[in-house]
Amino acid sequence: MARSLGLGGITDAFSSRNFRIFWTGNFVHNITVWVNRMALGWLTWELTHSGTWLGLIGAAGMLPMVFVGPLAGVTADRFGHRLQLVTATYIGAITAFVTAMMVAFDAISPFSLLALTLLSGLTRAFNIPARSAMVHALVERRHLSSAIGVNSATYYGGNFIGPALAGLIISVWGIKPAFFAYVIGELIAATSFVLLRFENAPAGPKRKFDLFGDLIAGARYTFRNRGILSLMMLSAVMALFLQPYMDMLPGMADKVFGMGAEGLAFLTSATGAGAMCGGLWIAQRGRIGGLVRIHVIMLAGAIVMMLAFVATDILVAAMAALFAVGFCLISAHSSNMTLVQNAVDGDFRARVISFSGVVGVSGPALGALIIGWAATQLGFRLPIGVSAVVALAAFALIARMVLARAPELEASKL
Repeated sequence: MARSLGLGGITDAFSSRNFRIFWTGNFVHNITVWVNRMALGWLTWELTHSGTWLGLIGAAGMLPMVFVGPLAGVTADRFGHRLQLVTATYIGAITAFVTAMMVAFDAISPFSLLALTLLSGLTRAFNIPARSAMVHALVERRHLSSAIGVNSATYYGGNFIGPALAGLIISVWGIKPAFFAYVIGELIAATSFVLLRFENAPAGPKRKFDLFGDLIAGARYTFRNRGILSLMMLSAVMALFLQPYMDMLPGMADKVFGMGAEGLAFLTSATGAGAMCGGLWIAQRGRIGGLVRIHVIMLAGAIVMMLAFVATDILVAAMAALFAVGFCLISAHSSNMTLVQNAVDGDFRARVISFSGVVGVSGPALGALIIGWAATQLGFRLPIGVSAVVALAAFALIARMVLARAPELEASKL
């Protein structure tokens, strides 16, 4: 019955108790993540009115992943994905509470906000590889594509709901409650991870813990696997040249469209709605075969629609373009993550995902810094447009490599 309604693999993913609990915590958490991101961006703009500061704050939340992420992948593989995920999320809640209290008492400055965002990014560096690596344990492998698609849709569904909720909170009660909402979301997520139940895996041979040895082994495995390496190269194109536009939206809303927090909510929600639809499309599809071609086509579509976004100063047209950007980017991202999870050896799962996370996080951080600096000098539209053109050139070089590896990346591991 569910499949006749077009739900397909979505129903298969939700047949798992663990996935339902995991999803529930993530759903609340992801909404508040986007409420916090909206509040953080708008507070930064109110404090500085600087594209450079928007880039700095955007980068600060992601740069710790570059330096700590690979080590976090090693510790997650060695000591357990859930233990690390629960610990990092509770610590993230403490950091969020400190930030919210400083905002509440008007004790925040651009530099203290930068420091707290760096601390939050540090907990995120331990959170991401553990969270992503744990998905495979929540569902059967044949439902992996659906689970990852649902997670992506949920994250960017928060992008659709969160900005609208943030706009309401900020316009009615001010910016302070938005930061406390994120604290609540972190606590709910951490508690849901505690409630997950797993069967104890058979004990393997004990090895001496060698942090850097394990890290090098994971790096060697990743770079020798040409299929996974080519996927990471496409991820780098998305991350470095396309995704930083999100951190520039506060400035775009103000300088290009002449609107405040309401305009920012419209633009961000349009992206989120498209991304949610893209994630659900991959989820209901429910199979791995054909994902390489979908990944390539969707990434090309995201580049074209990004150029359409910067070419207009009409809000409705910009929202339509961002809807398409969101749909294409998340379809490509979900396809990429599914293919990596399908191809990777389980012993290296968190480490490989941490390397992928470094690409996915450091790219937007570096891109946000460069585009933010250029936007201060040239306005927002030209730097974002040039970045999309560079993305098109890089994509043209790498796409054929990924397509050539389709058989091994899509091969069934059952």
